[in-house]
Amino acid sequence: MKDIMNKNVVAVSADTPVVEAAKKMREANVGSVVVLDHNEVKGIVTDRKIVTSVIAENKDPSRERIGNITSRKLITCDADSDVHDALMTLGQNKIRRCPVLNERKELVGVLSVADIAHDMKGCMDALFDELSSSCQCMEHKPIMR
Repeated sequence: MKDIMNKNVVAVSADTPVVEAAKKMREANVGSVVVLDHNEVKGIVTDRKIVTSVIAENKDPSRERIGNITSRKLITCDADSDVHDALMTLGQNKIRRCPVLNERKELVGVLSVADIAHDMKGCMDALFDELSSSCQCMEHKPIMR
């Protein structure tokens, strides 16, 4: 999983204004920020959460603090887990992203469903190439019924 997670993590403190967190997300071209308290992961906030909890609620993003909209149920993945385990964690918890922690519980990345899909694309392309080459040699043989 270390190879596919996004190591370009944007982290902010809970008292960061939402507008500042959003600007950091834009600058880093990421869809989430991890909320830290003294280097301890407290939660994650996505761009969607900012829209639904701040903008759609007509709250002032320059006054609203990111900690007020941070997810309360923290789901993380272990850096040493395999991709299958991480995918199961995301699916079972119905989330698209999660912070990745090392054995010392330090933040080392963020894993998203898109990261996993991108990684699997190479495997799927190779599989389809192999299947296509196998089918080409069989294409002239009649099918018995």
